[in-house]
This record gives sequence, structure tokens and C-alpha cells, in this order.
Amino acid sequence: MISEPSFVLSRHDPAAWTRALRYRSKRELPYDAAAIDLDSPLLLDATVYVDQLKGHLPVDVIALIAARVILHGAPAIAELAVTVGLLDPRDQRTRTTLEPILDTIRHIPAQRIIAPSDEMWLEGAVLAGILARIQGLPKEDRRKFLNDTLMFLMAAESGAVLVSRNAHDFDLLLQMKPDVGVLLYERAS
Repeated sequence: MISEPSFVLSRHDPAAWTRALRYRSKRELPYDAAAIDLDSPLLLDATVYVDQLKGHLPVDVIALIAARVILHGAPAIAELAVTVGLLDPRDQRTRTTLEPILDTIRHIPAQRIIAPSDEMWLEGAVLAGILARIQGLPKEDRRKFLNDTLMFLMAAESGAVLVSRNAHDFDLLLQMKPDVGVLLYERAS
């Protein structure tokens, strides 16, 4: 059963958000892995899977992942899975591209996958809508923030630290809800 929409609005009153948020400098964002809670599990954003598949995941992030309990968010897995449907099966390159993605998805333990609750969907949609409005996104991009807000809220609810390369979107979300654990990284070259 979904909570009253007014409950979600009391946590995130759209009228309280009227100005665009500014992007902060890197030094103001959570890039320091040493500063995160040692007991918290990690929730991996889609950028982690993509960078791992392309060999661009930084060594310190790889080491952190190897030492922690890992949670996998359904929205991030869906971002990977959509590629399976998008790639043209007639293109000769598709098979080579798909195999590592399918292998990654196959090796995610089902008991480590978390999904947003009904209430979280509602809250995530409200936050995504607020961000789309105050950041001035065009109509066709209004849902841009939805997966990120869901991952962000799942990290908060599960007590996990969300690991992502997406500093822009998570900077904005951290300004709205600064108590959520997030660890940002930059792609290794």
C-alpha cells in the first residue's frame, strides 16, 4: 500500500524548491573512499558496471568493491539490460558487445538485488520532477533523473553507500538530501 502522497510531499515540498541548484566543485563532493563508513554495503550505479566492462574502473574502487558487501539496484541493472534490446541483432558487432553485458547480468546474485518500493517510486518521481523543473530540463528530458533518484533513495533506505561516476546528478541530489551515503569516482584512463 502506498503512503498518502501528502506524506511524500511533506518530505519534499515542491514549493520549497524554486531556484536551480548550482553544481559544486569536486573538492566539495564525496570522492574520498577513506571517508565512507567501513561497515556499509555498497550499492553500484550503472556507471560502475559500464566502467568495469570497458576497463575504466579505478583501482581503488575495484579494491573497495572486492572488500565489501555489494548490493545491486534494479534500476541500474535495467540500464544495462536496455542495451540488450537496443542493439541491432543484425549488426555484426552486437554479439561482441552483448556478451560481456549479459555475462555481468547473469553473475549478479539474485539475493543481492534490491528494488524500489511503491513509496520509493512515488518519492523518487517527486524528487526527479523537482530537479527537472528547477534545473530547466526540456519536456522530453523530464524523466532524466528518475533512475538516479531511485538509486539514491535505495542507498538511503538500505544503509548503503552509492558508488557512481555521475557527479552531476548526485551532487544535486546530495544538496536535496545531504545525509545519504555517496562515493563518487572519476573514470580511469
